[in-house]
Amino acid sequence: MKELVVIGGASAAQSAAVYAARAGVEVTIVADEYGGQINNTDVVENYLGFKSIEGPELAKRYVEHMRDYDVDEMLGQKAVDIRRPDHFEVELEDGTVLEALSVIIATGGSRRKLGVKGEKELSGRGVGYCAVCDGPLYQGEEVAIVGAGYAATEAIDYMTDIAEKIYVINRSKGYSGEEITIERIEDHEKVEHWENSEIVEFYSGDQLLEGAVINKDGEEVELEVPGIFIEIGTKPNSDLTELIEKTDGSRIKVDSQMSTGVKGLYAAGDVNNKGVQQLAVSVGQGCIAGLNAAEYIKEHRQ
Repeated sequence: MKELVVIGGASAAQSAAVYAARAGVEVTIVADEYGGQINNTDVVENYLGFKSIEGPELAKRYVEHMRDYDVDEMLGQKAVDIRRPDHFEVELEDGTVLEALSVIIATGGSRRKLGVKGEKELSGRGVGYCAVCDGPLYQGEEVAIVGAGYAATEAIDYMTDIAEKIYVINRSKGYSGEEITIERIEDHEKVEHWENSEIVEFYSGDQLLEGAVINKDGEEVELEVPGIFIEIGTKPNSDLTELIEKTDGSRIKVDSQMSTGVKGLYAAGDVNNKGVQQLAVSVGQGCIAGLNAAEYIKEHRQ
């Protein structure tokens, strides 16, 4: 029987693992990989103590910090179900079942998709979801970025140093996100903002993306570009269990202590419905969940 199983491999999960271990409980972390969305972030700005730091470097430091404590790691594993016939049972993709006194879900989110014609077929062939990851492939070329929120503005800012021109496909008007980033991109000479615009379909030539058909102000136009990045945020990775209550947006409902309402089951970070989706918030919530799980475990040890 394990004491605490933490599911996830990024900031909330590693923060929970550190604080629970410091509180004196046995911790097992289950993660497909470490880093999560931080690995896809070029630069993290204004994270307390770091005015600016590269995302992958910060992710690396999280892992190094966690490994200062006695945390059992099950890396390369994915949890697929959480049950509670008596104590908790966490089932992994390979069929392994972990028994635990307490569980913290810190699985974050995954990139949202448009769900339009040609998207699935051309994914990885010109249609991408991470400009930071794949943007350098389009050095000196024209690209399009779908979205105008936090994720999109960061992607646009990053691509201004790489692409010849960036078309921003925005179904509404204006930008949202961090003001300092918006100021850098809204009047940038390389950026052309298409408002009231939505992609209808992607089309290809010789199996690679050739462009997209776009409904722009009620009229369909074609935009020929070799690369289009869909940066419209994330959806929570919350399909782990039927034990919990979720919002209409599929986020796990928790209280101020990160409790799901099921005793001993907690959720922290972008997967839950508390607070804004910011790195500092995820780390703080991981701390709260880890400490509360530790207290629960100490009360229920045999």
